[in-house]
Amino acid sequence: MINVLKSSQIWIIGRNSDRSALVLKLLSQQGDRVYPFTTAADTLQALAESLPDAIVLFLDLPDANSYEFCDRLKNTPKASAIPVIFMADTAADLDIAKAFEVGAADYITSPNNKSEILARVQNQLNIQNALKLLTEQNLLLVEEIRDRATAEGALRLSEEKFAKVFQANPSAIAIARRSDGRLIDMNEMFSSLTGYATAEAFGRTAAELNLWLNPHTPTRLHRKLLKEGNFRNAQLEIRSKNNIIHTVLLSIESINLQGEPCLLTLANDITERVKAETALQKANQDLQRLATLDELTQVANRRSFQEVLHKEWRRLRRENQPISLILCDIDHFKLYNDTYGHQVGDYCLKQIGGAIAQSVNRPADLVARYGGEEFAVILPNTDLAGATIVAEKIRANIEAQNLTHIKSKTADYVTASFGVATSIPDHILSPETLICVADLCLYEAKKQGRNRVVAETF
Repeated sequence: MINVLKSSQIWIIGRNSDRSALVLKLLSQQGDRVYPFTTAADTLQALAESLPDAIVLFLDLPDANSYEFCDRLKNTPKASAIPVIFMADTAADLDIAKAFEVGAADYITSPNNKSEILARVQNQLNIQNALKLLTEQNLLLVEEIRDRATAEGALRLSEEKFAKVFQANPSAIAIARRSDGRLIDMNEMFSSLTGYATAEAFGRTAAELNLWLNPHTPTRLHRKLLKEGNFRNAQLEIRSKNNIIHTVLLSIESINLQGEPCLLTLANDITERVKAETALQKANQDLQRLATLDELTQVANRRSFQEVLHKEWRRLRRENQPISLILCDIDHFKLYNDTYGHQVGDYCLKQIGGAIAQSVNRPADLVARYGGEEFAVILPNTDLAGATIVAEKIRANIEAQNLTHIKSKTADYVTASFGVATSIPDHILSPETLICVADLCLYEAKKQGRNRVVAETF
């Protein structure tokens, strides 16, 4: 018999590190018995003596590939039912599809998020306990016991224990007939999550209760159940009776209840966690955008310019294709600032940045503020003739802004001078050479009277 009050045994497998120590301490504080293993070999040796209730598997095993080790566990009859939870520093470090392919039950990509670690590990323990209790109950039902009175007493005890665990489980649990999908039992957490009392939901399907936010969800779940017999931790959205949308991790297991094929469904509400993750992702995106954009003109900044130029130089060197660079300098901008003030000067820079950005159409092209009143345009896969056309287009668009400049020695409106350089990258020259040649062309454009384009290839 399973003692549901007994603490769970959890194994943490991976190199000794601050991350594994954090997980060990966190789970131990919950009352679980947690044991660390640093190698696959030690783990396999320990499996000969005892079995854990769950395994947290890091990606840094020193003596085995973690995905292959998980696959080996799942193909070992004695250990195949143990849920394996992969642990990675970030989502980018983990091949999620491969993890599930080799039999992972779940994954964690936020090792510092204590609440997520506890929730995902506890979710697997809840599933295991529920399955063990149902298996135990079914074994009692089919076991031939000579003493009928003893059998009935044991069955009643098992049913009472299952009912208590069923109702007290922190996951929303429901049982439906496999033949028609109609609900035959559910716990209080299911009612709390969906808003339907037991009497309202009994005998109805999830579709009839309008739980599925996506109308294609039932078909997708049905196909997966037909193919695999169960599935775990599908993240999807459901709609409650009060039309509140919840994001849940849904797991479904095929069971046999008193001789009838049924489906055991467990749902964990992760709505708040998903909201927090979405907010964090947006904040990171905003920070990334701020780190690569010039705050005033909203075009790329100098740092982004350097990164893209070096990246494109390496790419086009491999492909033996040309790259062009346009350097643009606003004519007599110091006089403009002195005449109209820095606030008007900032407005002028914004307008010029916008005019340049509107002149460049390809996704791979980059417009950047190079410094002060200077702008730069990176044109991958562009020869000198094409780059000159783009520079002339920018020059004309700047003139079209018609920004008055009464102190300009070139015109009575704001103009700009351009230096254009083109090269096919090789291992001898560097991106700095391209900048130097474009700068020399810009100097020549100013020397020739400004408001013009000077181009050179090398």
